[in-house]
Amino acid sequence: MSDSQRRLVSVLIPVIERMDDLAAIHREALAELEKRDVDLEFFYLVNPYFEHALEQSQALHQRDPGRVHLLRFSRPTDEATALATGFSHSRGEIIVTLPAYFDADMTSLGQLFEALESGADMAFASRTNRHEGALKRIQTVGFNRLVSWATRTRFVDIASGTRAIRREVLDEVPIYGDFHRFLPVLAERLGFAIAEVPTPQHPEANPPLVYSPRTYLWRAIDILSVFFLSRFTRRPLRLFGAVGSGFGLLGAGIVVVVGIQRLLGQPLADRPILVLGVLLLGLGVQAVTIGLLGELLLFFHARDIPDYRVGEVFEGKAPPPEPPPAS
Repeated sequence: MSDSQRRLVSVLIPVIERMDDLAAIHREALAELEKRDVDLEFFYLVNPYFEHALEQSQALHQRDPGRVHLLRFSRPTDEATALATGFSHSRGEIIVTLPAYFDADMTSLGQLFEALESGADMAFASRTNRHEGALKRIQTVGFNRLVSWATRTRFVDIASGTRAIRREVLDEVPIYGDFHRFLPVLAERLGFAIAEVPTPQHPEANPPLVYSPRTYLWRAIDILSVFFLSRFTRRPLRLFGAVGSGFGLLGAGIVVVVGIQRLLGQPLADRPILVLGVLLLGLGVQAVTIGLLGELLLFFHARDIPDYRVGEVFEGKAPPPEPPPAS
């Protein structure tokens, strides 16, 4: 392949919360990617006040200023924003995302490219042979199984940060909040072909065993969000109607029972269950009302919110017009 035909690959490395030796990560990634006969550009996306990361990424930029770029944010930001910013500055037709710490073995990069060449739109490394403790494995397996159940997918390692993605995927899949963790789910929902490539964990990987309680809370909320987006984006009344019907029927049942008891002579004073019944009935009505409002919004704006993509278009040529009859 001539130089003019070589594909450009953009490597995005967000340095947001933690990092390992960036020089070692860069060296390993570069060695694997240069085997693919492609042009490369690296973007280090660094949070402010992360001085050690800034020093290391500056040193990499000074060694190879033509290929290594450094973006330092003016205020602390999250990984999704960093990736979206790097994507907007990059030019590659294939985007590779790598964590700023040792994660999957770098030999996976070649396998990810092979998956793209085989027809996948996005490929990510599924880390195997983990040498983490039992507590960390329980958390990882529980998180992935919960996400698989919520999204009706069968991905084993959804949160892996080692990915190779065609540019059109990120053109159509929005990245915000912490949804970068669910990129395979969101991309598959739009009809892109996703490949999960089993890869050994990097021998120097050392992830934290536990996180702060706030992190677990945010993860639970993210799973709830992706559960709604993957199943009920076009049918909000099904979710809110089911929840509202459950609350409403339970509340109505309580109110009916208490009403019958009142007719039979039992007083209503000091009966907190009546308050519970009325509360559940009101919650049911509110939930159904929210679902109806969602359906109304979709009815008027559904054309502006496509949740699909057209993979290929096959069009036949129109037959030539018949000549006019001879006079």
